[in-house]
Amino acid sequence: MYKANGCASCHGASGHGDGPIAKTLVPQPRDFRDEQAFKKGTDVSSIARTIAEGITGNGSQMPAFAHMSEPERQSIAMFVLTFRDSGRNP
Repeated sequence: MYKANGCASCHGASGHGDGPIAKTLVPQPRDFRDEQAFKKGTDVSSIARTIAEGITGNGSQMPAFAHMSEPERQSIAMFVLTFRDSGRNP
């Protein structure tokens, strides 16, 4: 679902914020390995809410994914949390 819904286009296949269109975006997409980069919370429910609502203001281009079901958003949120274990200490 992460790739199918376009998350990897911005955040990258490994969640490093280095997707194919990342360099064209200002600000750059979040690197999910960096817990400090999360703007609206770091737990599953907060991430799922961010996916549903998107992030607006400060130039962010994170769109809302309101068309997805809550279980789908939570599944992606749980997947996003797996990137924290990828070995980066910002």
